[in-house]
Amino acid sequence: MMEDEDYEESYTRKETFRGTIRYLKEKAKEKGAIVTHAQIADRLNLSVEQFNTYYVSDEVPTELFTLLRSQYVDLIGNVTVQRIIITEIVYPPDPETPPLPDAE
Repeated sequence: MMEDEDYEESYTRKETFRGTIRYLKEKAKEKGAIVTHAQIADRLNLSVEQFNTYYVSDEVPTELFTLLRSQYVDLIGNVTVQRIIITEIVYPPDPETPPLPDAE
């Protein structure tokens, strides 16, 4: 990137359901266990369809993260998996200013 450009970067953090589920399954696998989406849905009192909707959209009520951690404290404990969204804005340079007319 050129140093002359006006540049702005911002980011947001968001807890991710999909990422948390992947982390949970990875930790279970490390312990020699397999955890399915159906098993997780059952522990969260969700239908498999509702679980899949949450998983695909990555949008869940905050309380669901608390319940998930309490149900799988042995695997995820208090770990928070977050997605970081980086927004970059590059402002184009101002157009050149034409020279002033000669004063007479």
